[in-house]
Amino acid sequence: MIKIIDNFYHNTDLLDDLYRYFYYAGTWQFDYFPHKYVWKDKQSTKVEEEICTLIRRICVTNPKFAAKGYESWINVLDRDTNYLDHHVDCDEEAEGIEPAKMTAILYLGGEDGLEGGELAVDTSEGATTSGFYESIYDLEKNLDSSWIKIPYKYNRLVLFDSNYPHAILPIKNIKEGQSRIGLSISSWDKKVNIIR
Repeated sequence: MIKIIDNFYHNTDLLDDLYRYFYYAGTWQFDYFPHKYVWKDKQSTKVEEEICTLIRRICVTNPKFAAKGYESWINVLDRDTNYLDHHVDCDEEAEGIEPAKMTAILYLGGEDGLEGGELAVDTSEGATTSGFYESIYDLEKNLDSSWIKIPYKYNRLVLFDSNYPHAILPIKNIKEGQSRIGLSISSWDKKVNIIR
């Protein structure tokens, strides 16, 4: 299952606030957020409060995303760090590949003049057991009809089953002073240890 929702969140000031914060803070991995923490009235920081607000909205939009807890991280890509390797969102301490329940990616900003940087998702059967490309450029050359490429667009939410391997393809062109920033959230029906 892959679902794309454009103009996902009505309060774009919140998205812009997160974009500005992580433009300077850079890529970030948050602690595991238990379900109770996400739904309580007050989180530890303003940034966590904003992310929990978005998690709640995702759960209302797609009830299958609701879970015992959530793993959240920010990917900041720019001219220097311009792609994300082929991977599955999984429990990194488990033996083998144990994927999360579902993954959500919300694009926070930086799209003027952006070329490339698409999310590429492998929907083929057995993709998680067939191996991963070590080079993003090899992956890019070998995309076939089982791969779906989803362009980056401000305020676009992409939801998909976490057992789908995916990557962010190289950015070909981005305006000076901009970054491609995405908030990724995996929903889990168990507690996972976050590895930084």
